[in-house]
Amino acid sequence: MRREFTTEGQLCRKCLNSAFWHHTLRNVTLGWWGTISFFMTWYFLATNLIAYLRARSELGEALPREAPRPSVVTGEEAQRILVPFEHNVRMLLRSGDAPETVARDLARTHGVEPTAAQHFVEQIRATE
Repeated sequence: MRREFTTEGQLCRKCLNSAFWHHTLRNVTLGWWGTISFFMTWYFLATNLIAYLRARSELGEALPREAPRPSVVTGEEAQRILVPFEHNVRMLLRSGDAPETVARDLARTHGVEPTAAQHFVEQIRATE
């Protein structure tokens, strides 16, 4: 029996690395247990590596570390900016990151007011 797993979404650098290594380690440890699976594992490892490298290069272009940030965004606009990163926040919270740390990083990375980021993280945490 073969199972395939994917991770889709707009991922930050940390979440992208985490998802890549999670899937790669699964392939390496569990992918070899069958004749067809032995060959499919090599295919999946190669395609995952290509997708990872492509995503890393696009992430680097989309969000340069030295880019100047606009003034701090508040209210509904801040929520609109953060919504695409809900999956990232869920993954960070599930992996044990402190909500305050996640909110602080969101605020700094996306240029939103810290209280708006904290409110966003608390909303997600309430639904977990």
